[in-house]
Amino acid sequence: MFVADNYTAAILLRRREMEPVNVAKGGKAIPHPALRAPRIFADTATFNDIKPLFEAGIINGLTTNPTLLKKAGAKSWDEAKKIMKNLCDYLKPYPVSLELTELTQDKMIAQAEELRKLGENSVIKVPVGGYTAIDKALDPHTGLKVLRALWERDIRTNATLIFNSTQAYWAAQAGATYVSPFLGRLADFAYKNDNPERNPGNSLYRIDDHKNAKGDQNVSNTEYVASGGARKDIGIRLIREIAQVFANYDIKTEILAASFRNFAQVSEALQAGADILTVPSDILMKVADHPLSDAGMVSFVEDSKAFT
Repeated sequence: MFVADNYTAAILLRRREMEPVNVAKGGKAIPHPALRAPRIFADTATFNDIKPLFEAGIINGLTTNPTLLKKAGAKSWDEAKKIMKNLCDYLKPYPVSLELTELTQDKMIAQAEELRKLGENSVIKVPVGGYTAIDKALDPHTGLKVLRALWERDIRTNATLIFNSTQAYWAAQAGATYVSPFLGRLADFAYKNDNPERNPGNSLYRIDDHKNAKGDQNVSNTEYVASGGARKDIGIRLIREIAQVFANYDIKTEILAASFRNFAQVSEALQAGADILTVPSDILMKVADHPLSDAGMVSFVEDSKAFT
């Protein structure tokens, strides 16, 4: 179980220095009590999912990707752009992350300029790594180079497909506005790939020989993230680790936690120090639900009949 008992003063100070989110408009007598609360984004491109969440004040931003756009009905790039523009218009001025589909630096930068024109609240999603998995001839540092180039052009970016704290650090160093650690996928990987005879998380971290003479060690993550507790908490521990690294060096890039599997992870990510949470719409629709709330409402309504 994730234990949030090591929330350092540096992490707390970092949050207190972040830009206020819930600023009261002029004329308000009562200031908003959650001035620097983490923002909540919906991870969807389907308007019918977004509208009730936005109207309820549950979300103040959005993340999309090609898979979600396809699910929303896009069958071509032009249709995808139309959906993305409509989403930017509807959520304005709140951020809407739009993901690049090109794979080389020049084409990615050109596409980013194209997507920026869809709305001044657009944020460009740039995968940090994975390029050589598509084509070994591609530059493995393409994502970092694009992040730097877009920062130089004053284009806000969301560095996506983050799975360890060093990826997050290098993305921030390149100028990313947000970094998106995929917490759910980390746990999925460990459940699927761990050797059951070793400690939990061994598929992500294992050092038997400090010299790595056989070249067979797993150091995709630190021991704290991979082996510091239950497999289901691996992604949450990554959020905490990134928050600590960013706090150590006064890095203002925001941690945008992604890939949620259930609502318990939302509570844990809030404890771990995430600045923003992007959550699937089906989970967000249940934020007000609890079985005891149901039972309490039934009781209150029944008792209130005495007053009619």
